[in-house]
Amino acid sequence: MDIATVIGILFGGGAIFWAMYESSHGHVTTFFSTEGFVLVLGGSLAAVCLSMPIKAVIEVFGYLKTWLFAKGHAPHEIIQQIVHYAEIARREGVLALENELGKQPDPFLRKGLQLCVDSMDTAMIETTMRIEIDALAERHKSGKKFFELMGKYGPGFGLIATLIGQVAMFRNLGGDSAAIGQGLAMALLGTLYGCIICNVVCGPISDKLAIRSAHEQFLREMMLVGILGLQAGDNPRMVQIKMQSFLSNREQRSLAGSGGKEGS
Repeated sequence: MDIATVIGILFGGGAIFWAMYESSHGHVTTFFSTEGFVLVLGGSLAAVCLSMPIKAVIEVFGYLKTWLFAKGHAPHEIIQQIVHYAEIARREGVLALENELGKQPDPFLRKGLQLCVDSMDTAMIETTMRIEIDALAERHKSGKKFFELMGKYGPGFGLIATLIGQVAMFRNLGGDSAAIGQGLAMALLGTLYGCIICNVVCGPISDKLAIRSAHEQFLREMMLVGILGLQAGDNPRMVQIKMQSFLSNREQRSLAGSGGKEGS
C-alpha cells in the first residue's frame, strides 16, 4: 500500500474524528444523519450513473485498488533491465531476447521485446506501442472522471439535503421541538457530508489517480525509447544515456554514484 495514501487516511480521518469527538464530548453519533447520508452519497452515485457508462461505474473497485496500491517499477529498474537486454542483443543478437520474454512481467515491455524479436521495423514498433500508451491514458480517464463527478455533485446534494432539512424544520416551528432539531441536523449534516465527499474523499482520489496515470505513461515512454534503441542496434551505453534523459539531474547523479549496473 502506498505510504502517502496511508498517511493521508490516518491524518485526515483522524483529524475529522477528533474534532467530532471533542466538540460532541464523545457523542460522535451526533454527526450521523441517515437521511442526509443516504441523500448525499446515494444522490451523488445516481448523478454519476447518469453521467457515465455503467461499465465505468462497475470498475470503481479497480480504480480504488489503483489509488491504494503503488505498482510498477522504479525508473532506474527499467533502465537496468533494458540495458541488460541491450547487452544480450549486442552479444548474441536480437533473436536471443526471445529467451527473456517469459521472464518479463510487464506486458508493455514484453510486447516491445516481442516486436523486436519479430524484426518489426522501427516505425511500426513506435506506432504500435504509442497506440497502447494513448489507450492507457484513455482508460485511466474513466477512473479519474468517476471521482471527479462524485466530488462535483456531492456538495450539490449536500445543499439539497440542507434545503430539505430547513423545509422540514420550518414546517414544525410551532410543534415538536424534536422534529425541529432533526430537520436542522439533517440540514447541517447534509452540507458536512457534501464537503467531506468533495474535499476529503473524491477530490484527493481523483488527483492521485491522475498522478499515477501520468507516472505510468512516463515509464512507458521511457520503455519505448529503450525498445527503439534495441531495434536500432544502439550499444548499451547509448541506450542507457537516452533513457536517463528522462530523469532529473539529481536522479542521474544518484544512478551514476550507485555503482550498480544501471550506473555503468
